[in-house]
Amino acid sequence: MNVVALSASPHKGGNSETLLDHVISGLKDGKASVEKIRTHELDIAPCSGCGACETEGKCCIRDDFQNLRDTLTACDGIIFASPLFFMNVPARGKAVIDRCQVFWIAKHRLGIDLFNGRRRFGMLISCSGARYGPGGSDIFRGIEDTMTYVFDSLGLEKLDSLLFRRFDKPGEIRKNPEALKQARETGIRLAEWGDTSIPGF
Repeated sequence: MNVVALSASPHKGGNSETLLDHVISGLKDGKASVEKIRTHELDIAPCSGCGACETEGKCCIRDDFQNLRDTLTACDGIIFASPLFFMNVPARGKAVIDRCQVFWIAKHRLGIDLFNGRRRFGMLISCSGARYGPGGSDIFRGIEDTMTYVFDSLGLEKLDSLLFRRFDKPGEIRKNPEALKQARETGIRLAEWGDTSIPGF
């Protein structure tokens, strides 16, 4: 199985990226192939809303998204790890998400199956410095809604998210061995994804 692990954290070794690395470790132990990509190391411009993808079926902006688009199309699963910035994804990660409009257009406007009917998965990993959102709301509501929509556009079956509250300082998650263990065990189970007998998947 070929998995793409996207880190939207601006911090190398930050909390969400540390969790992602432990999931990757579990995946590799299960003999899955994993490509890790940091969105902050990509040259990806914001979507300009030009509408070219509605007629051409592809984005007309020439930057790193061209290769990323092919990578996201070919893989068997995508793990998206992100901290919360104002209840959602940091700007460079959000630029990647907005450029995924090309996938939405292909599916919902042009009727193109870019994935040849393959069953694929998507998983969100996120850390929040706060416990609750405004008025006591779910702190992860915004990013969960965003990624549910993104995963649908990418033809992915959204699996249960790994969400952790009250980890604010970069790398603080390393002091929680239970969280790291949960992440690694999730990776091990993901390596066998597609077997419907796996609990939770």
